[in-house]
Amino acid sequence: MKKSVKYFLSRCSQLVLVCPFFMQFDQQPVDNFSILNNLASTMVHRIVDRLSPDSSASLLIRSQGLQQAGNWWIKNWFVKDLQQRGISRVYLNQQILDKKYIIDVQILYLGVEYLPTGTKNLIKRQCKLKLNVLATEGSTGLIKIFDEVNEQYADSVSIYDVTRLENKNFSFTQASLPETQGFKKYIEPLLVMITTVGVVYLFFRLRSN
Repeated sequence: MKKSVKYFLSRCSQLVLVCPFFMQFDQQPVDNFSILNNLASTMVHRIVDRLSPDSSASLLIRSQGLQQAGNWWIKNWFVKDLQQRGISRVYLNQQILDKKYIIDVQILYLGVEYLPTGTKNLIKRQCKLKLNVLATEGSTGLIKIFDEVNEQYADSVSIYDVTRLENKNFSFTQASLPETQGFKKYIEPLLVMITTVGVVYLFFRLRSN
């Protein structure tokens, strides 16, 4: 009886270890927009931590550069993080006046890139976010933060999932697929071989004449 119970418990423990593997294996990849949101949330939280504003502080957030779609998106993440800290006096593109801190943000890179992996129908996905951040005191102009920060995420996905992973409303979640290398991989050596054989044939044909 004891042997049967011990065997049953050992089998159950093996099943517990194996089940998470199958659950993870069957899990669908996260969409590009969600990944970029996570990158932005992590990055903005780290920047605000460095600034350490108290709940009574007033902040002006300004975007620099021409990333129209991304500018509003990244500013919204700053607003969200500050409000979660209990800071309600947050302004966008207003006059400086009595603002305690001014945060200027420039998007250097925001987007997704697909790269070949060498495996059929499988591509490498890279999601990247890179910012220039300048935070100053509104009254004195004293620089509190002047830095280039970046976050990225990489994994492998099926080319058949790309349409589902991208968001049509946000261009920075979309990218071109890498060129198919399968056909090119075999046709180029074949052309070189045919050309070489032709040159050798013509060489000996001319010599025989």
